[in-house]
Amino acid sequence: MTHPLYVAFIWHQHQPLYKSQSGGYRLPWVRLHGTKDYLDLMLILEQFPKLHQTVNLVPSLIMQIE
Repeated sequence: MTHPLYVAFIWHQHQPLYKSQSGGYRLPWVRLHGTKDYLDLMLILEQFPKLHQTVNLVPSLIMQIE
């Protein structure tokens, strides 16, 4: 008897905190990845509504996106 194989896809989106002590951001990495890689992943996953995914965004990334 064959059994189904269950696979979990977990996307861990990590960005270090790029904010300097003066309050400015040193590099535009969050904006770059937010408009490119993170958005691309969501647009691709949207095409497969029956494919369940877990996307983990670290707190430093969420803070910089906001």
